[in-house]
Amino acid sequence: MPTSTPAPARPDTEQPEERPRRSSSWFLLASVLLLLIGTGGLIHANTTPECCAAVPGSAEPDRTAPVPEPWGRDVLAAAEFSGLPPQIVAAQLDVESRWDPRAVSPAGARGLAQFVPRTWARYGRGDPFDPRAAIRAQGRYLKDLRRMVGRLGPATPAEEIDLVLAAYNAGPTAVLRHGGIPPFAETRGYVAQIRELADTTYAGVCACGP
Repeated sequence: MPTSTPAPARPDTEQPEERPRRSSSWFLLASVLLLLIGTGGLIHANTTPECCAAVPGSAEPDRTAPVPEPWGRDVLAAAEFSGLPPQIVAAQLDVESRWDPRAVSPAGARGLAQFVPRTWARYGRGDPFDPRAAIRAQGRYLKDLRRMVGRLGPATPAEEIDLVLAAYNAGPTAVLRHGGIPPFAETRGYVAQIRELADTTYAGVCACGP
């Protein structure tokens, strides 16, 4: 914004003319302070020191605790591939299998990510009881579910996540048929449980750079 430099005051300038200059100076100072405060807030919000803080005695940040150590990087990779937050991916695995790679449900779902044979045949590679293969398949399936529920035009990223989780539990056909989360107690509880774990237990799971 163009500024003008006031002419030097003449000896006969009246004292009241000094007031606008002081008010302008205070205004500029206040503007600079507000700008600095706002910039600091943005930096704090985008660096998430709680997530990226280094673990005592370690040169690298612990980005995946409390995900079981062998699978932390796989969770981050699945999250990046699917486009969902890693906290959600980790919390979903917890709800699905409690991190038991040998888990089998009464419906025949198997492994960490609890794939039924028909869905595994499409998204899985190898053994569904292989934890790393299961997490990779989870990432592929979540990405495809995002594409499917996108037909509903979710208004926010949070709404999209809820629709994807509901589709994982009840199937994408049910979500599309109901135009949102189906009115199933199990599905609604599933989405709420993952959300709660993502916001609490797995809140620190994140990708903080290479």
